Amino acid sequence: MQQQQQPAAKELHSNQLAMQVVRRLSKRLQKRQQAESGATAADLIQMVRREAVACAGRDPVDAVSQNACRRVLKILREEAVHSLGASAQLLSSLQNNLFSERPIDYSQVKADSLRDAVSAAIKELSLELETSLDDLRSHGAAHIGENEVVLTLGYSHSVARVLQTAAATRKFQVIVCDSGPNFSGSRMLQLLKTVPQIDASLITDAHAFAVMSRVHRCLLSAQTVFADGGLRAECGTHGLLLAAKRHSVPVLVCTPAHKLAPAYHSVERANVYLNPACLLEENLSFAEVHCPKYDLVPPGLVTLFVTNLGGLAPAHLHRCLAEQYHQDDYSIDAGEADGDAGVLDD
Repeated sequence: MQQQQQPAAKELHSNQLAMQVVRRLSKRLQKRQQAESGATAADLIQMVRREAVACAGRDPVDAVSQNACRRVLKILREEAVHSLGASAQLLSSLQNNLFSERPIDYSQVKADSLRDAVSAAIKELSLELETSLDDLRSHGAAHIGENEVVLTLGYSHSVARVLQTAAATRKFQVIVCDSGPNFSGSRMLQLLKTVPQIDASLITDAHAFAVMSRVHRCLLSAQTVFADGGLRAECGTHGLLLAAKRHSVPVLVCTPAHKLAPAYHSVERANVYLNPACLLEENLSFAEVHCPKYDLVPPGLVTLFVTNLGGLAPAHLHRCLAEQYHQDDYSIDAGEADGDAGVLDD
């Protein structure tokens, strides 16, 4: 069921949002460990799972906050398993490979015993998130060649950084689709015009198919990347990717790893609907007009996902997800939102 909501007045970059969630969770975990001497790892895991549900309730399309919670959950589970000994580590490995259904009893581990290990692991996670954009732009720049023509859509902070990094060592052309109705492509054009090595031009979304035959590659971003290679991306992305497929143009999606969600593409995924007044010159009281902010792009249209971890083919997304999240946290039940649901607002 699609849900309607107004976009936030000011949006953080995805790595900033993820770092914010991780910092707040770290503080909450420390308070819980200090305040309750009898707390166990199971209590901490349940608390963070409730936070993930609360994040989904506040913004259904915000996968970054939920994924940040999942990263913290994996840290808690791994450190708890480590403290239980070799037999528990073997069982955890078997669980992740779907060979065992016997659950690990996290209630046997005292929360206080995990304090130092969890704190150190969360610091490493924070550093990874802080440097994710720098790593992403270095990996992405390697895919742009001399004198190539690159097509992009609207404004994306990560795509802009990749293009700027590539322009430091080579000259190329960038065609920017204006991405109506918000026309963020104009902002991208103004930014790229300040880079001498980039020959940037702006076209309307409708002209994307006409210029695709002279494009070497498409470089886009995504709001969320699903496990099967589908996307939740800026409106207009689906049509652009269909044009690229028709002309056999490779499509690269620049996305930090914390945007990879352990869920599958569906047209029923949550979306954001903007005020249709931006599309209409007059009020049409007899018509119901929908103005979605995002396209829900089906899998099979992206050639390569460029992340801070390197390039990932769509078929390898499952492996990356398994490395980032624990399988028990792929799905988080909304019924867990009772209790500490609002602690991130502290």
